[in-house]
Amino acid sequence: MTYSYILGRELKVLTVCGVGQGSSLIMKMFVDDVFKELGIPAKVEPTEILTAKAGGADIIVCSIIHEPELKGSAKIIVGLKSLVDKKEMREKITKALLDAGWIEKK
Repeated sequence: MTYSYILGRELKVLTVCGVGQGSSLIMKMFVDDVFKELGIPAKVEPTEILTAKAGGADIIVCSIIHEPELKGSAKIIVGLKSLVDKKEMREKITKALLDAGWIEKK
């Protein structure tokens, strides 16, 4: 399935873990790939919870464990069961972008 990106600007995406140096870096690599595959311009940065809670991101990608803590810190919060499952990331990010109206099916 292909999608049209309709927001028209680069997205700021944070990959978040407790400390910002382990899981978030691994997620960043996969999340970068997902946005490239979708054809959506995105600046993906790894970070930790406190920085992410300060706001400024369009999308936060994190473990489902951290999802409740981060509610309200970005328009879209994507909680993952597995931080290394690219298929889960792609499905959840795509659904969140569709639900937000930032992409549409071609």
